[in-house]
Amino acid sequence: MWAWAGVSMALLWKVKWLRLANASQHQWRLNTNQCALLAVCGILLSGIVGALLVRAMGASTDGSLPPIALLVALVAGSLTTIVTFQLLRYFSRANKANTGHVQITPSNTLIKNIFIGAVGFLIVWPLVQITSLLGGAIQFQFTGMPAPTVGHQFLETIREQGNNPVTWGLVFTIVFLGPLAEEIIWRGAIQQGLKQIGMPRAGAIVVTAAMFALFHWGAVPEYCHAVAVPALAVFGFALGFLMERTGLLWSSFTAHALFNCANLFLFSMLPS
Repeated sequence: MWAWAGVSMALLWKVKWLRLANASQHQWRLNTNQCALLAVCGILLSGIVGALLVRAMGASTDGSLPPIALLVALVAGSLTTIVTFQLLRYFSRANKANTGHVQITPSNTLIKNIFIGAVGFLIVWPLVQITSLLGGAIQFQFTGMPAPTVGHQFLETIREQGNNPVTWGLVFTIVFLGPLAEEIIWRGAIQQGLKQIGMPRAGAIVVTAAMFALFHWGAVPEYCHAVAVPALAVFGFALGFLMERTGLLWSSFTAHALFNCANLFLFSMLPS
């Protein structure tokens, strides 16, 4: 892992493409007000929709949710964000068409952005893991408490479920729907919105990465915050960089999806 991290650092130091100064012109269509609305819908409305559906199922929202209720809440929340984003994009495109300012089709292709996202994931993965290890070592030094092996409550839910349709629904949501919705909110609405109100590009990436990491605080088990939160901040910074460097969300979404997929795979290799 340390050798892999060394290669990643060398690439970050030497490869000119990996410079924020070379960022592409972004293809984000939403204005500041639309970004704010999308962020509110993605964070608040999606949670409300998920909670209402869970209540309608008769499940209690106090404590841990039953697996099927958790799946319904996650899917509903993700779809609320995605649908809101598509509606805002549609109205934004229609307004620009009416004023004669239709945005030029981006030159970056979907395949190219997926490839860039995959490469970005391979570069940042060891750096995230080492950040996690260092956080765990510092925590143990000051508290004497080792970090739990499993760093996210959803993973424990999947372990308890075993092999059934609910498990595979959770896997699909964690690998695909969740990352897509989160990238729309964080690297899309919030990061681009911060830039639109005057924050420098680097500052927007850092602030969004910190918010992204802290947002996951409640999903991280006790005595795992020092391990998970700094690592998620590093990962969030990498996702923000990918969005700025390519100008599209597909690259950061790909890296995010691969990150979740890799964690699920490693988790599946642990003994019961």
